[in-house]
Amino acid sequence: MAFTDGYLKLIPGFFCLFPALPVAFWIIRRHDAGRADDRWTLFALIALIHITATIALTIFPIPIGGQDYYRVHRGMSGDNVVPFATIVDQLRHPGLSSARQLIGNMLALAPLGVYGPELWPALRDWRRFVLVAVAVGVGIELTQYAGSVIEGFSYRITDIDDAMMNATGAVAAFLIWRRLRAGALESILARFGLESPSWLTKP
Repeated sequence: MAFTDGYLKLIPGFFCLFPALPVAFWIIRRHDAGRADDRWTLFALIALIHITATIALTIFPIPIGGQDYYRVHRGMSGDNVVPFATIVDQLRHPGLSSARQLIGNMLALAPLGVYGPELWPALRDWRRFVLVAVAVGVGIELTQYAGSVIEGFSYRITDIDDAMMNATGAVAAFLIWRRLRAGALESILARFGLESPSWLTKP
């Protein structure tokens, strides 16, 4: 079930659905058995969708053959470990590609700022959440770098600025979500028959 780009033989991202489907089934069964309420089930499914999509987009497709061409012609190149170097370059050369890259990196982990504190009470403390957001952003980049090392060429470009933007987007979403109190939040959740979580309304 692999495909090719002309040189590489690749495992496609939809393979992520294979482990995701039984997890989704477990979440729904847990709800049906009365061990989870509607709100937990909703955010658990959102988390599963986001995590699956993130892995599919940042790790997959995975090369399993034909790497020799890129090992010779690309090698380990293009990575950036200098903070703000890529961001400054994108701001100096504005355009659709730069905007898409900046906005995409900001939005990549934004859902974590919503479902994270909903599912794991420890993440309702902003300091812990910041640490987790940074760790997840850095973890993605390190995973991509490890994959490139294994493949023998920069299959995925590792960029510290991507991790910074990922974490920034997640923290921004977390702060916005915390600010959504009575009114808009209750109206949104009421449509799903859910109550606003008490921790959001605390001063």
